[in-house]
Amino acid sequence: MTIWALVPLVTSIAYIVLLAVVLLSKRQPITRVFSVFLGAATFWSFTSFMLHIDAPPEQTLFWHTLLNIALFAAMLMYYQFIRAYTNRRGKLFLIIGYLALALDIFFNLTGRLVTSAYIEDNVVYHTITPIFYAVFIFALLFIGVIIYHLVQKYRQSTDPAERNRTLYLVLGWVIVVLSSYTNLSSNPKIYGLPLDHVGNFINAGIIVYAITQYRLIDIKLIARKTLTYVLLFFSMIAIYAGALFIATRIFPAEEISTIILMATLIVLILAMTARPLRAFIEKRIDQLFYQETYESRLALMGFSRKMGNILNLEELAKSLLPDLAKSLNVNKTALLFPDVASGEFSLQYIHPADEHLKTQFKLASDNPVIAWLDKNNAQLYLNKLDSLPELKGLWQIEKEQLQKSEMGLLYPIKSREKLIGIIGLGNKKRGGIYSTEDLDLLISVANQAGIIIENAQLYTQATIRANTDELTRLYNHRHFHERIEQEIARGSRFGNTFSLILLDLDLFKVYNDVYGHLAGDQLLRRLGKILENSIRSIDMAFRYGGEEFAIMLPGTKIEDAYHVAERIRKNIESKSSFRDMPITASLGMANWPNDGVMKEEIIAKADAALYRSKETGRNRTSLPADLNNNPTQVISSELEARPKAMSIIYALAATVDAKDHYTYGHSRKVSEYAVALAEILKLSEEKVENIRAAGLLHDIGKIGVPDHILTKPSALDDEEWEPIKTHPELGVEILKRIMDLVNCLPAILHHHEHFDGSGYPFGLKGENIPLEARILSIADAYDAVTSPRPYRTQLHTEQAIAELKRCAGSQFDPELVDIFCHVIKPEDHPQLKASP
Repeated sequence: MTIWALVPLVTSIAYIVLLAVVLLSKRQPITRVFSVFLGAATFWSFTSFMLHIDAPPEQTLFWHTLLNIALFAAMLMYYQFIRAYTNRRGKLFLIIGYLALALDIFFNLTGRLVTSAYIEDNVVYHTITPIFYAVFIFALLFIGVIIYHLVQKYRQSTDPAERNRTLYLVLGWVIVVLSSYTNLSSNPKIYGLPLDHVGNFINAGIIVYAITQYRLIDIKLIARKTLTYVLLFFSMIAIYAGALFIATRIFPAEEISTIILMATLIVLILAMTARPLRAFIEKRIDQLFYQETYESRLALMGFSRKMGNILNLEELAKSLLPDLAKSLNVNKTALLFPDVASGEFSLQYIHPADEHLKTQFKLASDNPVIAWLDKNNAQLYLNKLDSLPELKGLWQIEKEQLQKSEMGLLYPIKSREKLIGIIGLGNKKRGGIYSTEDLDLLISVANQAGIIIENAQLYTQATIRANTDELTRLYNHRHFHERIEQEIARGSRFGNTFSLILLDLDLFKVYNDVYGHLAGDQLLRRLGKILENSIRSIDMAFRYGGEEFAIMLPGTKIEDAYHVAERIRKNIESKSSFRDMPITASLGMANWPNDGVMKEEIIAKADAALYRSKETGRNRTSLPADLNNNPTQVISSELEARPKAMSIIYALAATVDAKDHYTYGHSRKVSEYAVALAEILKLSEEKVENIRAAGLLHDIGKIGVPDHILTKPSALDDEEWEPIKTHPELGVEILKRIMDLVNCLPAILHHHEHFDGSGYPFGLKGENIPLEARILSIADAYDAVTSPRPYRTQLHTEQAIAELKRCAGSQFDPELVDIFCHVIKPEDHPQLKASP
């Protein structure tokens, strides 16, 4: 007996230890089946040991017979273990296997497989029958079935940990098959080695590791790391050998001690450069493994550093979701956050954008999926909902919603043990599955995102509180002014309109005096709910102050806004009245830019309309047009009745004309032309006077334009035109604090807007340009082309009319041009004849 004969004995002892470990571990069906396999494998190794102890031929044949039985039994028990692991339900092949085992036992015990056996030089020699080959072929069939089941298990699994376990089992079985091949070798030196026992023991250890560990080392990761260190080792060897070769060639006469010293220095240099060299190799290997997803993965690795200062959830989502989708190679990524009030998780951000899914995908706070994610703090594969006992309580409609979302998995985002968000991932592109490394990256991102998201949510909540009235939960007065300025800027830029409604509860002070302030607060809360339920999602309701409220309606004309206001008024009257006192509200409205272009103008017009509703009996809605018939109107533009205002106007106009002697009298003539056109249009006396004043002051902003530009005798270049283009806005800034002139401001601000939207300062288009400004634009242009200028030829009346018609529809309102051209004919209106 040689030392090799002890290998089966050591293996059998190791099997006994493994069997004890398995039996002491958590009892599961699969571990019971595996323990049976370990028992059979122990018996197999022990019989092999007994066969190699140089026993007499009779005992050798006996142990050989038992070895054959044990070997077949171990293989059958391993198949049974694989069958349990892969959840195979059919028992036909297992029954065939047990019948084959019974026949194997019968043939072995009756001497029909091996007729004789003896040992010579630790090598077993035996005489076998043809039946032995039939048993061997049957055993090969079992080997093929085992491999087939493992491959199918790997392909069908979507759990990366399970796929890794399967890969380990495949690896172990390949080791068993290859090591068992030594029994068929004709080389006595190989044939006598017990490599099959070593291979089988390694396989058993792999199985123990695979079924007892929850998380396994990713084989892809092992491959990357192994390849890195192999390349690093060979790179250093190559550098070292190359350096020695060069040193011996350059210094052939040097002593060996010198060469050794040089080699030592080279080793030290290599030791210092090994880390950057390893980093370089790792980077190249990672680029090879991850290819197009490498940059995205790299970005996610520095996620916390990149996102540390972000306090906006939308900005966070825009930075996170695209990189996450690309690095994990999935078709969509999403973030779900809970509603502060209801706790319902809704899909708030998704990449790529999918508005339908964004509005449909919601998870109630009591949904079993939310409870599972909160409790387990692990990924949830949505295709495995039916296999999880905790999720058996899902309603069918909830399951269908999850299936329609086409999400592959959900992962919780927690901070301080609280579920604050959920990452949703779609399915892998090209039918792939999530690897362990994918999950490691996802877990890392979720852990880093937890604190960032919590801070962003706290910041968002603080912002909402700062903009929200605590009593009614509507936006507050401060936010009202912010939003109306934003709407004016948006309207000026894109030519949109919006309407403003101001609302005041009637006799609210009396209500407070009668029922107390607590009842008054309750009424205001109810009113806040009514307003929210009476408007669209894009509309905004504000508590303006006390019992006053404001409603902003983007993109809404005054006629449509009136219907909204009436609906609100009727809802308040029908839904808020309780106790013995009826509750009503008075409302006033205004529209931008028709009722003003400045914030103060719009608010003043709406407030004046509200005041009219109060003065005329309450519980009604008033329009700005109603103010014309109101003797108590707050804003009046009867400038002709205000000598003081007109004296200001003429003084300012003279100041402008004095800056440029070439345009002296221009403002007066523009005013006359504009008034003539306004009177033909039968505009109200108030609007005519507004146009008269606007014509005189339309160029007041040129006070701030340098004299060398205004008096330049030649045409202006692009750079010189820039300050010229600012004069309408500068004019408004100068005049906006003079109450008597506020109604002139729209015409002054927009008289250089073009009908096709190509003008300045805001690029308004068509009828979005105030009518007064369109009139002023024609009058201004006509006087400019019919007046002498040093840099161009003066046009006669007929030429000027032709030029106006040419620009109708592009620069000017075509309907107004037709009327003006009729008005300006010298024979009809000699007082308006162009300057010679």
